Amino acid sequence: MKKLSTVIILSIGALSYSTVLLATSSPAFHQCTKAFTYDIYLSQHKIGHLTRTLKWQDNNLEVYSYSKIKMLVAKSKLRQQSRVYWSEQQNSFLTQSFSRKITGLMAGTISATFSSDGRRSSINNNGSTATFSSHDLPIMDGDAVGSQIRHNLIEGKTAFNFKLQDSNDVDHYYFEVKRKEKINTRFGKLQTFRVEQVRKNDRKLVMWFAPEIDYQLVKATYKRKILDLKAVLKNSDIQCPTQFAQLN
Repeated sequence: MKKLSTVIILSIGALSYSTVLLATSSPAFHQCTKAFTYDIYLSQHKIGHLTRTLKWQDNNLEVYSYSKIKMLVAKSKLRQQSRVYWSEQQNSFLTQSFSRKITGLMAGTISATFSSDGRRSSINNNGSTATFSSHDLPIMDGDAVGSQIRHNLIEGKTAFNFKLQDSNDVDHYYFEVKRKEKINTRFGKLQTFRVEQVRKNDRKLVMWFAPEIDYQLVKATYKRKILDLKAVLKNSDIQCPTQFAQLN
């Protein structure tokens, strides 16, 4: 259960992100508001849902997440707000800050800030503070990681890795696009990119991104020991001003 917060943010929470179609900071590409709802399953039993809303403000992306989980007698609610932005210097999406509050199971409050180059982070976990640094890759939260995965898929990249800030450490994740795959979804049968986590023999994280639905992730599964999680896109709502609807 120690890594449950990472599982929620990466393999379940980091499912839908608003990025621009091209690597540009032009405000013309930052007009859409996007909202996505996912059903969450544990061993094929529905245990809750996740809703995310994404809004651009100038060149910053605000991501609001809310999830409600119920497993037998245990309940948990998560609320998170992240601020993500595009860095021309790093040629990547980076995290500026995030705050997270969990009630019920694994209750706690976490907040974090990141340096302008993403190489340093400072985190406050229930009153205890810690700092982290990286000499090679920027440290990101789940929202920046998800944004960059989507962007990489649009650019045609097939392998990528990230350093993810968890509540008490920084983990290195590697991903590969294994193949294109048609899957059945609530939006019909869709052509998707099948992306898998690699270099981890004790777990299996698979994510399916659909170009037909804004390159968003429509399904994710995570298996580790007795943990068998799945998230499935239920609702998608993308609102763009008419003049920018074709750009996003």
